[in-house]
Amino acid sequence: MPDRNEINWSRELFLYCVAAEWFLYGIYVVLFCFCVKTLRRCRVRHRRALFIAISVIFLFCTLHWILQLVNAGELLTVLEERAQEKAHVQRLKKVTTKELMEKWNQINIVMGALYVTSNLIADGIFIYRCYCIWGFRMRIIVVPIVLLVATGCLGYASVIACGLEGFSEFLFINWFFPLAVVFSVLTNLLLMALTAGRIWWIARGARAVMGPTVVKQYRTVIAMILESGALYCTPGLLYLIFFAIRPSSTQVIFAALAQVVGIAPTIIVVRRVSCRRTLQTLMLVSYMV
Repeated sequence: MPDRNEINWSRELFLYCVAAEWFLYGIYVVLFCFCVKTLRRCRVRHRRALFIAISVIFLFCTLHWILQLVNAGELLTVLEERAQEKAHVQRLKKVTTKELMEKWNQINIVMGALYVTSNLIADGIFIYRCYCIWGFRMRIIVVPIVLLVATGCLGYASVIACGLEGFSEFLFINWFFPLAVVFSVLTNLLLMALTAGRIWWIARGARAVMGPTVVKQYRTVIAMILESGALYCTPGLLYLIFFAIRPSSTQVIFAALAQVVGIAPTIIVVRRVSCRRTLQTLMLVSYMV
């Protein structure tokens, strides 16, 4: 557990956070617009619910992006003022003022709440996808739902801990948030295994029923699931690694996580619509396997 007085308040760190989130948000905006256009043209099951879910996530990610800019602007202003006060120091490496802590913590509480909520909605989309592919069997998603609840509880506990009076901690210092990331990664790894494994099993049966040519379609769907799962889990794993090695650097990873949590489910919705015929065939064959 790092000492809060040893936090690195470098300008470069804040600029990296803004740059990472700005870059990913630009990609997200384009992807979201394409997703909305695709949903409007195609009729898929629960289209309205999917549209509402991805729209809410997009709204929260946009608010997070705005707060990231505000946060960086305020803190860079304070750092500049402190640097001017200490003009005789050639290189200001660390600033440990109460003012910086309070400014960071106030905005970080809101940013953390936005991320946790977006993450829960995104995981809910993944759970629903698994639920559909398994033929709407509730017992299959019991464990993922339990992990989802644990993720939400730990995530909001981290936000509440940051907001407690006299407990000025940061999301990357208290242990609640890293544990929430652990449960989120476990949830998605489990869902990825359940979903891809089910499709692989169905593909085996489909080969006997419909011939070997259909297997290629299922391999495409499996690749789609693994790619989206890897996209979603990789930043979380990087966050945990950097948290163990250098906690202050997790700010950049968290900035990326805040947008990836929206990008990943949006990609899934787009691909679900584009591969809807294959998925419909999959659902039909699943009842025969």
